[in-house]
Amino acid sequence: MRKPTTYFIVAIALVSLLISCVPQKQVKSSKSELETINSQLEQNKQDLSRLNAKRLGKENQNQIDDTTNNRIKNYIDRTMAEIDTMIKSNSFVIGETIVDKDDWERLKNALSFTRGSAKKINDKILFLNDLTSRNLVIRIDQDVIFEPGQYRVSPAVAESITKQFEPAVREIDLFTKKYPDFPLSLIITARGYADGTIIAPNTQTYRDLKQRLNLSSSEPSNKELNVELSRARAEAVKLLFQKFANSKVDNKLFNSKVLYLYEGKGEMYPDPAVTDYRTNDPRRRVVLLYWSVSPE
Repeated sequence: MRKPTTYFIVAIALVSLLISCVPQKQVKSSKSELETINSQLEQNKQDLSRLNAKRLGKENQNQIDDTTNNRIKNYIDRTMAEIDTMIKSNSFVIGETIVDKDDWERLKNALSFTRGSAKKINDKILFLNDLTSRNLVIRIDQDVIFEPGQYRVSPAVAESITKQFEPAVREIDLFTKKYPDFPLSLIITARGYADGTIIAPNTQTYRDLKQRLNLSSSEPSNKELNVELSRARAEAVKLLFQKFANSKVDNKLFNSKVLYLYEGKGEMYPDPAVTDYRTNDPRRRVVLLYWSVSPE
């Protein structure tokens, strides 16, 4: 009758010995820190939601280009998913009963990993907040650059345009130097617009735009011609900025990881806040030049 009692006492003694090998105060402290980090991560999710709303606001106001907009959205989505995974993993570890050294090592590893990852997430949020808080677009008035129906830039006008590039290049340079630890790439996008003026079939502009559209037989509509006209203007501005940026040999980012894009929006309105656009309206003949620095 004494043997079961003896075994029971021995078992309790072994369990007590195992527990005594684990620093219970440190276990409690580590779990408490994980809980605090999880609370911070929940706050990070709210911060990311606010950043996503800010992104949507810029999208609706035509203050961000499509490529950057999609990159920021994907970056926010990935970070949200990363946070959810961390919170779930941490919650599991917090709920575990720590009784042996393997459990204790797993808790320490989880805490060490979470500390580093949480700091990186916080840095990402600061970066995105800084980027989305800036003015990322230069408005270049087409009625100053081009005559109606034209898309080629004269040398005299080209010189005046490049003066508008200097503030953006300076801003990009300062921004990239502020985040030396981020692997970054630069996106420059020129987005052109046109008014609703009819482009007559017997003009050189009509023939040039038709050739750019690569149409051999069918006749393009006026909307198609104005899309191509706006695209040609955007390309001209993009090339001017690219030439200007390449001259800035002191800026390493411009000489390496940079993506130059251009697109034509045709007769779409460049400013959603304007409600009184006319058909032949110089305010519609603009190129919006966007810049963005994106984390890779």
